[in-house]
Amino acid sequence: MSRLFYVLIIVIDVLAILDVWKQEASMEKRLLWIVIILVFPLLGPLAWYLVSRKIIKL
Repeated sequence: MSRLFYVLIIVIDVLAILDVWKQEASMEKRLLWIVIILVFPLLGPLAWYLVSRKIIKL
């Protein structure tokens, strides 16, 4: 069961990174978001989706 959880986290992280790469125009912002997603594998994608959907404005 724990392996499934880890695989799910990896899939969510990869999808978030791909979404960052498609939507963010600035290379600096892309790299910053990718680092955030990789350092915080649970909170990083959540923060990205909240920001990219304009729920939180940065």
